[in-house]
Amino acid sequence: MPTELLIWYRRPVWQAALLFVFSFLLYANTLGHDFALDDAVVITDNRLVQRGLAGWPELFSHDTFYGFFGEEDRAALVAGGRYRPLTPALFALEAEVAAGPFLHHLLNVIWYGLLTVVVFGLFRELFRDRELPWWLVWAAAALFAAHPIHTEAVANIKGRDEILVLLGAAGSTWVVLRLARRGGAGQWAAAAGAGVLFFLGCLAKENAITFLAVLPLLLYLRGRGGYRYLMPVGAAAVGYLALRFAVIGFDLGDPSPELMNNPFLREVDGRLVSLSIVERLPTVLYTALEYLRLLFFPVGLVHDYYPAAIELKGWVDPLVWVSLLGHGLLLFWALRNLRTRHGLVAAGVLIYLITLSIVSNLLFSVGTFMSERFLFMPSLGFVLAVAAGAGQIRFGRWALPVIVVVWSVLTILRNPVWQDNYTLFTSDLSRQPRSAKLLNAAAGAKLDRYQALPEERRPAEAKLLRTAEEHLDRALEIHPRYGNAYLLRGNARLLGLRYDDAIADYHAARQWGVDDATVDQNLVIALQRAGRAAGEERNDLAAALAYLQQAEQLDPRNYETLRLLGLAHGMSGRVEAAADYFQRALEIQPDNEGARRNLEIARQQLAARPGSGE
Repeated sequence: MPTELLIWYRRPVWQAALLFVFSFLLYANTLGHDFALDDAVVITDNRLVQRGLAGWPELFSHDTFYGFFGEEDRAALVAGGRYRPLTPALFALEAEVAAGPFLHHLLNVIWYGLLTVVVFGLFRELFRDRELPWWLVWAAAALFAAHPIHTEAVANIKGRDEILVLLGAAGSTWVVLRLARRGGAGQWAAAAGAGVLFFLGCLAKENAITFLAVLPLLLYLRGRGGYRYLMPVGAAAVGYLALRFAVIGFDLGDPSPELMNNPFLREVDGRLVSLSIVERLPTVLYTALEYLRLLFFPVGLVHDYYPAAIELKGWVDPLVWVSLLGHGLLLFWALRNLRTRHGLVAAGVLIYLITLSIVSNLLFSVGTFMSERFLFMPSLGFVLAVAAGAGQIRFGRWALPVIVVVWSVLTILRNPVWQDNYTLFTSDLSRQPRSAKLLNAAAGAKLDRYQALPEERRPAEAKLLRTAEEHLDRALEIHPRYGNAYLLRGNARLLGLRYDDAIADYHAARQWGVDDATVDQNLVIALQRAGRAAGEERNDLAAALAYLQQAEQLDPRNYETLRLLGLAHGMSGRVEAAADYFQRALEIQPDNEGARRNLEIARQQLAARPGSGE
């Protein structure tokens, strides 16, 4: 083959461009997707994001959850709080440009393509001066781009924080390594740029802090000094932490007493208490083994690992000891071989362990047993280790392109699951039937779909209602204190016209932590319909009045409650009381002709009574 034909695709700029296109095509089938999962928290139901640029001052001065919950104490549902204003700020800016999910999805894919290019540049720097095939670095970056474990971060809009934090951390690392090798004029300006990238990565997600250990590790691997260029990065880390503590405080908070926000709980004397580190560690070790399985064999992916998708483990479980010994040997080997010919493999192992540590539940509970999105940053170290190891084996080098093809297919096939909440929850439930949270979410999606149907189509789709209730029954078997599951089961029973069962579930929801406003809103509707059914279908006016009076106590100014109480009193012969309720109803809706007519009829009945004086 002529030399001219070989040159162009061996140029880094062309290789980077091809990687960008490759990454984009992998996720092109997500561009038509809707919002899903936690997009409501950071976009659609986040009042600050929905204000566009006007919401920026508050986005940067509050916990990340503040715009969703609207109050500080509920914003810190997970221990330690969350200060990640960069991605919500970008979402707010995008909301100014276009409504709907398309632009958000498009930019997620573009940012991911840029990240792949940065990973390629970083790998080229790390693989420099090694006797390896020219295409191996490109294959390593393609391996990173194709890994199916990344689908949650890219296909789900909210996952952009994972993309941006690694973009900032890996980008700053690449700059520092280049400076350590080349130096030259303008070196401190470039080092300052690395600090800016690192700071932006921290604003996307706190995990960037782990690269304070990764950066000196890679400088030590290279053995060329350059540690002085870490100063701007260190200053950026200090600046971020100072800003974070100024906004959300120093207190890391107590572990949440709610199982869906803290899976490491056990029941003692009728209440849930947090596990000690010794009690928590076996489960942490087990999930560490699961993380490795997912990286090597990314099949059967799910977005949810909440209780009881994984059972709490004890020290008697052999897999716990396999994980403890395996990870211990892995760490020991990596530390021993960092400056040998296996140095890149060792560095990859250490990057993986360092970046996983902060989300492993080892130091503190992160709110769930594990999550595939938590592997997004550690996968950089994994891919580095695999590619460097394969580069030392002739067969291994040629296996990389095959793995890239297989993983690309798995990624493209996984993406459609993220189409919307209904597709995501119902699809993943078949793979994760023991998660109370996923059961609850799938039930909620089915109830939403059922309620969106026209009345005439609902009987034909009664299976949606039936299976939703079955999901909630199973969720409550797993987690009997699950307030939101009681709330949703109450909704399902209300739609199924089982009013007393719905009312009982709403009371249970209040008992287990659902806020009064939400419970009261649903409970009033259930009491109204129960009262109406008692009066109109069973002619039990006493029962009807009992239901409706409870509804009145919850919301004395609800028009429908007052109207039904007026009718019930009227049918019971208490016309004065009926007239009083109709009068109150008319005061709430003074333009309502029905309310005016009811009041006129009641007054006419009063006037027609013997001894009325008229």
